[in-house]
Amino acid sequence: MAGQSTIVVDANSLLNLATVRVDASDCAPTGADPLKALLSTYEVHVPDVVMGEIGAAAVGDDLLARAADLVLQAAHHLTTHDVEAALEAPLTYGLDTGESHAIWLANDLQAAMFLTDEFNTTNYLLVSLALDDRNTLFTTPHVLCSLARDGILSAAYVDAVLTYFVETKHWDSAYVERLRSEYL
Repeated sequence: MAGQSTIVVDANSLLNLATVRVDASDCAPTGADPLKALLSTYEVHVPDVVMGEIGAAAVGDDLLARAADLVLQAAHHLTTHDVEAALEAPLTYGLDTGESHAIWLANDLQAAMFLTDEFNTTNYLLVSLALDDRNTLFTTPHVLCSLARDGILSAAYVDAVLTYFVETKHWDSAYVERLRSEYL
């Protein structure tokens, strides 16, 4: 993995990237595997509590459980860290444990990127306050557009994935349109 940018990823981003691949409905785009593209492009790190959240989501046979199972199958491509042992005090920003531990890990590793899907909430602002200035805050639609810009995923496929998420996850369409116009 030498030469790859270090990225710390929260649970929701991993699950969203996997959802595209496991959704067999007519509205899901077919083509590349966004989770695989992320894992092969970046040196991906997660706190163990994030993997615990994904493991808990893998129960059942719904779309979320299938996405969680795909992430667990790819877990050998992630570097997992025991953050609890190193964390002196939890962040007091009102974020959940997974987000707090991931932010701490991003700051500790001096990660080039922190990937979260909290952009439709006030938590996005809280995350940006908690990250050290050297970290770049990314969202899943932003990293998908970056993967298209760099030729790892096709622009047409990413465009379809963005439409899928706007329709199914109600991602902010103005934000997604801005990313489309800048990257695609």
